[in-house]
Amino acid sequence: MKNGIFSIGIKGELLVFLSAMGFATMGVLGKMAYSYGLNTTTLLFLRFFIAAIILFLVSHILKRPLKLNAKDGIIGFGFGFIGYNLVSFCYFYSLNFIPASLTAVIFFTYPIFVTLFSFAFFKEKLTPNKILSLILGSVGILSIVSPGKAQVDYRGIIFSLLGGILYAFYVLGLSLPRVKKIDSVKMSFYTNIFAALGMGIAALVSNTFIYPINIFALSYAALIGIFATSVAMLALFAGVKRIGAVKGSIIANMEIVIACILGAVFLNEKMGIYQLMGAVLIIISAIMVSLPNKALKKVSLENSFEVK
Repeated sequence: MKNGIFSIGIKGELLVFLSAMGFATMGVLGKMAYSYGLNTTTLLFLRFFIAAIILFLVSHILKRPLKLNAKDGIIGFGFGFIGYNLVSFCYFYSLNFIPASLTAVIFFTYPIFVTLFSFAFFKEKLTPNKILSLILGSVGILSIVSPGKAQVDYRGIIFSLLGGILYAFYVLGLSLPRVKKIDSVKMSFYTNIFAALGMGIAALVSNTFIYPINIFALSYAALIGIFATSVAMLALFAGVKRIGAVKGSIIANMEIVIACILGAVFLNEKMGIYQLMGAVLIIISAIMVSLPNKALKKVSLENSFEVK
C-alpha cells in the first residue's frame, strides 16, 4: 500500500499484530453493544455501514477508483449481501450464548475446513502435517464441547462453528482468479455496502431494527466498524505485503490469544480446563495448517482476513 495509509515508518510485524488486535476485539465489543440494548441485526447493519464509509474515504485518500463493471458488481453483491452477512451473523449471534473468547476460538477452526474443502473440491493433497492438524483441531472442538466447569450453551457452539464452515467457503471463493483481480479496498468497500443493504433489509423485514439507539451502544458499534473491521483489514494488507504470508500467519494467529485475554479482562470470562485445552489445540492446528502449503497460505492470509 505505497504512498497511502500505513505506508511510512511502521514495521510489517506491528501492522499484522495491530490487525490481529482489531479482529480480536469484535467479540468483546459485540458483547458490550448487546449489554446496551443492541441486537445482532442492528449491530451488524451499523458495523457494515460504518466500515463502508471508512473504506470509501480510504479509497479516495489512496486514489483507488471504486467503479465496478457488471460482472464484478455481481461478485461484490454475492459476497456481501449473502456470504459476508451469513458469516458475520453466525459469529455475532453466537455471542448471545457463549463467551466471546470461545466464539473466537471455535470460529478459528475455519482453516481446517479450508483444508478439507480444498481436498474435496480441488483435489489438493493432504500431507501428514495437514492430517495431524485436522486431528488436533477436531480433538480441540471435542474438548470445548466436553463437560467441565465452564457452562457451554450448544447454540453458541453450533453458530460459531457454522460461521467457521461458511467462512471457509468464503475463503475459497476469494481465491478464485476473477475475484483476486478486484482491488482489495474496492472489494472490501462493496462487500460492506452490500452487506449493510442485506442486513438492513433483514432487520426491517424481521422487525428487529432497534431505534433510537443508545449512544453507548452506537459507540461500540462504531468501534467495531472502524477498528475491528476497517483498520484491521487495511493493517493486514499492508503488513502482509511487508513481511509475507508465512510470518504474517504466525502473528495473525495471536488473534485467538488476544481474544481470550480481552474476554477475561473486560468480561470476566473464564474457561474450564477442557475448553482451555481445546483452545490450545485449535491454535496449534491453525498454525500448522497455514504454514506448509503456499496456495493455502496465500488464500488464508491475503484474502480470508479481508472481510472477517
